[in-house]
Amino acid sequence: MDLHFDHKRFEDLGLRELYAILQLRDEVFVVGQKITAEPEVDGLDPQCVHVMGRNAAGRLVATARLFVDEQPIVVGRVAVAISAQRRGVGTQLMRYVHTVLCDRPARLSAQAHLESWYAALGWIAYGEPYFEANIPHIGMKRPGKA
Repeated sequence: MDLHFDHKRFEDLGLRELYAILQLRDEVFVVGQKITAEPEVDGLDPQCVHVMGRNAAGRLVATARLFVDEQPIVVGRVAVAISAQRRGVGTQLMRYVHTVLCDRPARLSAQAHLESWYAALGWIAYGEPYFEANIPHIGMKRPGKA
């Protein structure tokens, strides 16, 4: 699938972009994965850079948020539209995230069933598995490059 990616700080997002991000995350996490234990709109988005992947029609099909002021950078809310899953979109999204990260170290909380996928992209599992929103997760890190 041919996608166009960009990223913006929260304050630079247009209303339609913000709406599309929140709508996509709701589709993936609340509707698709039935995550209702924690609010999707958690008040942390203003601290983030938001990555957006759009298809040829301009529809948002992939997103992630990056806490770029954290050390290491924290990657979260990695989401791919249900209609675009298992088509390489997530891999394209994470490769774009890697370009935004440059050589800076990062960490994320991965759903445990995606550990090997993240590992194939260069992420390393650490710590013990844990539950987040009633779903098994594992901490993963991407070392920075000197």
